[in-house]
Amino acid sequence: MGMMKREKIETEIGVEEVEAGIKHLMMWGRKTFKDHTGEWVEVGTSGQLHLFSDEIEPIAHVVEGS
Repeated sequence: MGMMKREKIETEIGVEEVEAGIKHLMMWGRKTFKDHTGEWVEVGTSGQLHLFSDEIEPIAHVVEGS
């Protein structure tokens, strides 16, 4: 019984890590969705210039929970 419980806990931890990785990709990577016409649209991460350097800082997408 103890071995099965340990495997279940390890599986749950693995699922949580995958969900966290997917959430991170949805926020900072590319986001695809269907718009109101039913066409697939791909949106990249928005960016803004850093005040003190020439780097562009990414702005996260809004991620809705389900």
